[in-house]
Order: sequence, then structure tokens, then C-alpha cells
Amino acid sequence: MKRSVLFIIDSLGCGGAEKSLVSLLPLLDYSRFEISLSIIRRGGYFERFLPGEVHLISFPSSPRISVFFANGLFSILRRLLPLLGIKRHGAELLWNCKSAIYPAFPGKYDIAIAYQQGFPTYYVAKKIHAERKLAWINVDMEKAGYRSSYNSPFYKQFFRICAVSNALRDRLVSTGFASKERLLVVKDTVNVGLIRKLASAPFHLNAPSGRLKLLTVGRLSAPKNYPLAIETAKLLSEKGLAFIWYFVGEGESRKEIETLVSRNRLQDHIVLVGFQPNPYPYFLHCDIYVQTSAFEGFGLTLSEAKALHKPIVTTDFPAAFDQIKDGLNGLIAPMNPDALAERILSLVQNPSLTERLIQNTKQEQNHTMETEYAKVNRLLVEN
Repeated sequence: MKRSVLFIIDSLGCGGAEKSLVSLLPLLDYSRFEISLSIIRRGGYFERFLPGEVHLISFPSSPRISVFFANGLFSILRRLLPLLGIKRHGAELLWNCKSAIYPAFPGKYDIAIAYQQGFPTYYVAKKIHAERKLAWINVDMEKAGYRSSYNSPFYKQFFRICAVSNALRDRLVSTGFASKERLLVVKDTVNVGLIRKLASAPFHLNAPSGRLKLLTVGRLSAPKNYPLAIETAKLLSEKGLAFIWYFVGEGESRKEIETLVSRNRLQDHIVLVGFQPNPYPYFLHCDIYVQTSAFEGFGLTLSEAKALHKPIVTTDFPAAFDQIKDGLNGLIAPMNPDALAERILSLVQNPSLTERLIQNTKQEQNHTMETEYAKVNRLLVEN
């Protein structure tokens, strides 16, 4: 008899957890598992990549009048609490306002999986009936603004907690979100063959001739640290480097970024491309991939850049060291514009260094489709 497995995720929009899930689901053994998925907010781009074997189940709805009042309370508190000097992560506040109005998920499952921190985790912990519960965490929760005092009681209700990198696992332990005994590292699955196929799609990059092409891919949000990228771009411009820097992604920080670009007169150097359903041709046609993140749980775009053999410059967030060996398959810079600009210029001025990084990425083999699936498979059959 097949084991019933339910995944819960906030959405399948553009993000690391979303991309990771749609990469993992096709690898599961559907002869052994009955896989269901419930998406809290429907309509995300990655929904089209779900395997046909996955049963999509509507997320339970609440009475409209209850939702109206809960949303109103959430909106008031989100504005009021900062004025009172009280910090609450939006997901924590949302659960406090809405938990009472959400009904329990129908049915009973052998395994329920919260494939995201925050609301999906709270819901699986409190509202789903399952023999075993698993949770995925793909962000440094403390740096993202979550409180361990609030979240650790939820995580104590999970049999296993999967962190997407060694560095993230260590951070979750040291900051008190989860115990070491419950934690397991399951890295984001990278489908190298699919990435290379998508990268080769017909594409024309309208880049000015003779300019160095830099690329950063990620949501336009605070954790991605775009102000640092803009400060770095200003330094590169002042040093006379002919370049154009593409920011591929969309998000709540767009207006702030546009303002900084204009204020620093970098309109000829920085292009905000917006959300691209297939960003991989940008990877393929760039000269250097630059990651400016303040923190990451894993840093999936680093794996994607390596899969396409791009020279990489990244900031020194802890999880970067899980993937990048400084001077071997990329360059790691302290989190300041001078250091970041220096690393970029070192690749421009030292072609042999650039070529060495490229050749070393070509020697790497990404086996996450095999190794991480094996870990997930063991979790799903574990008694």
C-alpha cells in the first residue's frame, strides 16, 4: 500500500523554495508514494512544472467575514507594532491573526511536509493530522526576522527538520530554532541538464558592444542586498570600467532600487530586467555572475551559475562557503563595496584567473538529484 504524503507550500511563484520543490517532485517514486500538494496562494509561475502524478488539493478556505476581520487586524498591527518598537515577522503576525479562522486540513496522512518556514510550518504543526511531520527551512531565520522563542515550539512538533545547507543547520542550532538531533541537511536539488537546456533557448541580449556583462538574479528584496550592488557599481564606474549590470528579478524593493540607481546616475550601467520565467539565457550570456546577498539559506543561484560554468563573485554569507572555494571555483568577498569591486576587477585584469575558475566549475559534478533524493526517500520510508 502506498504511503500518503502531503506537501504544503505558500506559493509556487519565483523563489528558491518553489524552484527546489518543483525540482524534487519529479524524482519521487510514485509507485510507492501517493503525493499530494496544497498551495496556499495559487497562480504561481512554477505550477506549470508540477508532475501529472501530483494531486493538487485546494487549501481550506475560511468564511469571508472572518477573513475580512482577520486581514483588517493584521493590517492594523503590522503598522502599529513598529511604532511601539515591537518587532514581529510578518508570518508570525499573520498566524496570530488568522490561525483561529483556518479549519483543519481534511483527511489523515502518513507524512505531512511543510516545505517552507513561516505560515506553512505553523499550519502543518497545528492543523494537519499526520503520523509524521517534516519541515524544510531555506533561510537564516534569525537574520530574516523570525524569533526562536516563537518558532521553536512549532518545530518541536516535527519528526525531522531539513536545512538546505550545512551552514544553515549550524545557524539554526546556535540561534535556538531547532535541536541538532532533529536537523538534517537536504540541499536544494539542481537539475543541471534542465538548466543547460533552458539556457540554450533562443535569446538576444541587447547589450552595448564592448562592455563587461555582470548579472545578479534574485528577488528584489532586502536579503539580496541590492544597495551593496549599486554602491559597487558606482565604484566600478568611477574606476572607468565599461560594464552593464543586469538585475533579473522582481520584488518589493524595486522602487528603492530605482531611486538609488537614479541618485547615483547609474542608468547607463544597471538594467532592472524584471521577473524572467527562464533566467538561464542571462546566465549563459553574462561574463561574471555576482551574488550580493546579506544572507541565504543555500544560495541556489550560485549552483545555477556553476552549472553554466560562469566565473562567480559572491559576498561572504555563511552558506556561500558550502558551494564556493575562494580562488578555486569562485571568489568570495567581504560584504562591502570596495572588496566586491576589487574582486570583480581582479577577474577583468587577470584572464588566467577567470579561466581557472571556469575550468574548475567544468570539473565539478552536481549530484544533488541523486544524493538529495536519496535522503528524501529515506525520510519518506523512515519509521
